Amino acid sequence: MFLFFLLLVTLFSLAAPFSLNVRTKVPTLLHSTTDVTFKSSSAKQQIGNDSFLNEDLMSRAQNGPGRVNKSKLKIGIVGAGLAGMVAAMDLADAGHEVEMFELRPYVGGKVSSWKDKDGNHIEMGLHVFFGCYYNLFGIMKRTGSFDQHLRLKEHIHTFINTGGHLGALDFRFPIGAPISGLQAFAKTEQLGLADKFHNAVRLGTSPIVRALFDFDGGMDMVRELDDITFSEWFTRLGGSRGSLDRMWDPIAYALGFVDCDNISARCMLTIFMLFAIRTEASVLRMLDGSPQTGLHDPIIKYLEDRGVKINTGMGCRDIVHETDSDGKPTYVKGIKVGPKDEYKEFDAVVCALDVPGIKKVLPENFRKFKMFDNIYQLDTVPIATVQVRFDGWVTEMNSESRMMDVSGDQSDGKGGGIDNLLYSADAEFSCFADLAITSPGEYYKEGEGSLIQAVFDERAFGRSEEQIKNDCIEQLGQLFPSSRKLKCTWASVTKLGQSLYREKPGQDKFRPTQATPVSNFFLAGSYTYQDYLDSMEGATRSGLMVADEIIERADGIGGLKDMAERKREEELQQQA
Repeated sequence: MFLFFLLLVTLFSLAAPFSLNVRTKVPTLLHSTTDVTFKSSSAKQQIGNDSFLNEDLMSRAQNGPGRVNKSKLKIGIVGAGLAGMVAAMDLADAGHEVEMFELRPYVGGKVSSWKDKDGNHIEMGLHVFFGCYYNLFGIMKRTGSFDQHLRLKEHIHTFINTGGHLGALDFRFPIGAPISGLQAFAKTEQLGLADKFHNAVRLGTSPIVRALFDFDGGMDMVRELDDITFSEWFTRLGGSRGSLDRMWDPIAYALGFVDCDNISARCMLTIFMLFAIRTEASVLRMLDGSPQTGLHDPIIKYLEDRGVKINTGMGCRDIVHETDSDGKPTYVKGIKVGPKDEYKEFDAVVCALDVPGIKKVLPENFRKFKMFDNIYQLDTVPIATVQVRFDGWVTEMNSESRMMDVSGDQSDGKGGGIDNLLYSADAEFSCFADLAITSPGEYYKEGEGSLIQAVFDERAFGRSEEQIKNDCIEQLGQLFPSSRKLKCTWASVTKLGQSLYREKPGQDKFRPTQATPVSNFFLAGSYTYQDYLDSMEGATRSGLMVADEIIERADGIGGLKDMAERKREEELQQQA
């Protein structure tokens, strides 16, 4: 317990000066690469320091926009990922006619899942729901999927080391944050005494400490750390290499698929800040089954009940727009979609795509605006998601007979092993889980055992799918030696060459706002600026924000509907 008390003493001694001079809260301004500003007060609530602690955002997401426009817009949404579907929910509830266009044969974007020819559910990645996903949880409550499809996990983050040795950040404690976090770091088996000491010293001098007494001041310090890596920040005042290698690298890979030597300090400290302030932030949930069933199908039903048309297998091939004398876009008239370039006219268009998608869709002359040009500064990371089924329970290390026992009904998470997300510093996959236990609804098969799902980052991406599968099985055997007696009965590898945007230093300033310099053209997606990371929560926030902004701009003189009607009148006059 010595280190626990050391952490406490360090924390409160360093925090004391801040507690005497707590700043008066002032709104933190959105970073901006353009003169575009938000008109919607609701959208503004998703940015700035207050948005991190605003649990009321869950109610906003759950209850909808709370407003129906007087004018009915015809709105086209390019992309049916989470951001686009969330935006469509609000826009439909506000009384607008919404049509969506998705290139893939299924919805979901980076959170997609689908069935193969044998009925196996394949996922694009491993999807975990943190307790601070207030907006996403609100959406899931709105569609009825929160209570029905999410499974709560124990409040512990477990590391699996070579030979089956466990380390953990165990947040289970009678007192919540930050005390629960302090004792978790003090007691963890993942670090030795020396690394714990250096960890305590560095965390004790971090913006997290200031935020406990002056949240605005702490968050402002975090924002200023986007131009250096987490390793640079961590080692600058006492952090040890051992802590980075054994604990922080697996966490960094799980967050953004890059290590501490390459991930932005702002990115890592943003998450730590939430964990330190909110007890529930580090609690994990996972779906009881696939994203398609547990997350997307309820949203699709919600949209179809409100007349939203979703076109899959029909991507956007061109954005038809007007330009000024300098060739800059001024107004979007519609889009061309599908293999036959079918023209669809809209009053407003939302491009709810990922980074590679928006780069492909934007016409070249849009780059005459700095905000659009900055998008091309954003890099992405490749990943490979591996699913491997075995004839026994891989993560069951206490009993060999239990590991081999797949008899009877072991559905509903009753299989042998660990029911939680797992990390490892000794494998190439950043995080993994046994879906037959954590998400058994569609992943458990009677008479079979574990379905391990692991995510490989770019270190392994260039290998063949067969080699990646074999590497996964071999590395699982190193982490769980007893599992070498099990046989692989099925496997799948899904490569995604451009996944999340790369959270390297200096990238945050390139993220675009949802409102753009083109009056009736909007952006959504987890890469857009919403003061959060590229994640399911980030995508949800962006979808809500773009809907709020369109709803705010729809009515009145000079509004989106008025603008569209004037454009049509001009066209009729020209034709006459």
